[in-house]
Amino acid sequence: MDLDLFVGGLTAGSLYALVAMGFNILYRPTNVFNFAQGDLVMLGAMLGATVMTVLGMPWFVGAALAMLAVAVLAFIEERIAVAPVLNRSATGHGWVITTLAVSMIFANLVGLAWGPDPIAVKPPAPLSTETFDLLGANVSSYQIAIVVLTLALILGVEAFYGTRAGKAVLAVAEDRDAALLRGINPNRLSSWSFFLGGAIAALTGVLAAPLLYASTGLGPALLLKGFAAAAVGGIGNNRGALLAGYIIGIAEALAAAMLSPGYQLAATFAVMLVILLIRPHGLFGRAEARAV
Repeated sequence: MDLDLFVGGLTAGSLYALVAMGFNILYRPTNVFNFAQGDLVMLGAMLGATVMTVLGMPWFVGAALAMLAVAVLAFIEERIAVAPVLNRSATGHGWVITTLAVSMIFANLVGLAWGPDPIAVKPPAPLSTETFDLLGANVSSYQIAIVVLTLALILGVEAFYGTRAGKAVLAVAEDRDAALLRGINPNRLSSWSFFLGGAIAALTGVLAAPLLYASTGLGPALLLKGFAAAAVGGIGNNRGALLAGYIIGIAEALAAAMLSPGYQLAATFAVMLVILLIRPHGLFGRAEARAV
């Protein structure tokens, strides 16, 4: 395989893994898929690009402000669109409609505020998107940074689940009512999980902007690929999401090189279909038994 395709696949796969991790962070304490997650990614990219290019502030300041703003919006989304639904029925699926409604509101507001034109964003110094030869592959320092940062974030989140607070999140994921009886507040954990998931979504958008541009079309594209990575890796499993993201990214790169760029989405769903037919719960997922 052409090493350039491998590098491109790893870079794209890292972004997909970050979107999937955002899904997982929200899903574990709530059993909710936030269908506005892609729009949070897009909003992070647009806010970061505006702060960096229009206001001329440093990259790290723009990234921090975008993460904080989107995290607050995700927190508000949970309070308004998710918590009331879960309080009425923890096993209901009304959140599908409410998070889709939030997604459409975000998409329309961002379209009105920024318009359809993409915004070019430069990576933070001293990183660059200019490529150089590394062991026979054309790679940029920014691509290397994205892969390394993704690995660090995945490991950091997994380490968090080993702490007292992280174990509380896992307890809520296992049985929300039993966790409540043990003195754990599921509502508070849900809110802070949305806050953290929003920050991760914004960071993903900011990281994607120098490669894919900041535009209103960024969210839907990454939403589909991120959801595919979460499903293929095993819902709730971040290590599985990382591996699945890389598999999907490399499959896309191969499909674009061997067939046509128009077949990238088809390659994503072909990989997803094949893996889930073999392992219905994903690469690292496990079947759950319920006593009745």
